[in-house]
Amino acid sequence: MAKVLIIEDEPTIKMILEEILTDEGYSVSTALDGATGLHKLHTESLPDIVLVDLKMPNVSGRDVVMEMRSVPELSKIPVIIISGAVYDPEEFPPVGTYQASFGKPFDLVEVTDKVKDLIG
Repeated sequence: MAKVLIIEDEPTIKMILEEILTDEGYSVSTALDGATGLHKLHTESLPDIVLVDLKMPNVSGRDVVMEMRSVPELSKIPVIIISGAVYDPEEFPPVGTYQASFGKPFDLVEVTDKVKDLIG
């Protein structure tokens, strides 16, 4: 069973993504902030994909992606960014460090289809 890590600070969005992806047959782990997400990446079994919000307190989604790309065992894990309005393009990680991005509100079918495309 493929494992998904969702790093999202909005509880409702986290819950919706968790329910939908669980219903699709994935094992889902969640974190309500970037620091917890990074801790899980370093201490739990590695996910097959990470869905991450950009705007979070303390450790941003950009920081999560940059940390993932700097650690060899995390560097190949696909990343999908799910974020609301971003006013500063510098909040996004560099092109090529993530595989897809969706704005909020997002289409659940598009997100689940992209997850399937990236991890099979």
